Amino acid sequence: MARKVTFDIPEDEDVQPSSISPKPAQSKAPALSSMARSLQDAAQSSIQEISTDLIDDSEFKDRLSGDDEHDIRDLADSIDKQGQLIPILVSPASGRYRIIYGRRRLAALRLIGKPAKALVRALDDEQAILAQGQENSFRKDLTWIEKALFAKSLLESGKDEGLVCDALNIDQKARRNGDKLTGLARMKQVVSCIPVDVIEAIGPAPGVGRDRWYAAAKSYEALGFPAGNHDVETELSNAKEAGRSSDERFTTFEGLLKKKKSPAPSAIETEVGSVKITKRTAVITVKSGEDGLHAWIAKNPESALAALAAAQQSSLQDTDDETN
Repeated sequence: MARKVTFDIPEDEDVQPSSISPKPAQSKAPALSSMARSLQDAAQSSIQEISTDLIDDSEFKDRLSGDDEHDIRDLADSIDKQGQLIPILVSPASGRYRIIYGRRRLAALRLIGKPAKALVRALDDEQAILAQGQENSFRKDLTWIEKALFAKSLLESGKDEGLVCDALNIDQKARRNGDKLTGLARMKQVVSCIPVDVIEAIGPAPGVGRDRWYAAAKSYEALGFPAGNHDVETELSNAKEAGRSSDERFTTFEGLLKKKKSPAPSAIETEVGSVKITKRTAVITVKSGEDGLHAWIAKNPESALAALAAAQQSSLQDTDDETN
């Protein structure tokens, strides 16, 4: 069953001071429903003013920065004039605090140098991740690529796939039926093929969905671009400086992929056969001749591969001896 932490979080703009107290939310899980009710109680008694210098960002990044700078500036101006009407949620951590939700309000408060009104709630690691991921159901949704990067961050920290799916509300039907987690698999494929630096240069791309990102990732992988390809990053940086939106930068990225041609596989011819090398494979072709090598390999493939591995180790040892 999916784990869900439900908070009734009003919008930042056009709210009244009475909105500070969140309304109780319904949850299918009794334990989490109780947690939501206790958060309501916390709203009445645990709103504190905390210096933003004491509040740390989440270790799990869930937003690509840059394109929302103007929105945060506008929010900062609004808070400066009207005050902070809606508290953020933080969790205590070794004398400091960790932001759970309210990242944009926290950024705005940092701009104007004001302390944050915050609900302080002790949450364990799993509850904090669920709350952070599911906050976006109430506010501006994460784009597909931001969710993919968030999933990457969680998985690399050792979190299990079930928790990641719950935090992002993906693959729930597949989990119930015991099927493959195709949504999460696509996210993993894209962020493993396209370097993070390139993704960050493109930005959140709100108008670009899973299919276009996946197609771009497959093209990028097929072309054999190295991680941090400077031509790609330079073009995307120039596009951003020219005022092109994140969606437009993604279109630029797609165009760059079409311009590049896949390198032809290199092949080495020898007297007994040839070796063709691609990005992922090395194909050895042995001619059928009087020496019987072809027939011997056909009968002893494991021994043939073992001989290649032994030759590699011998070559590495010779290289070490030469450098010492």
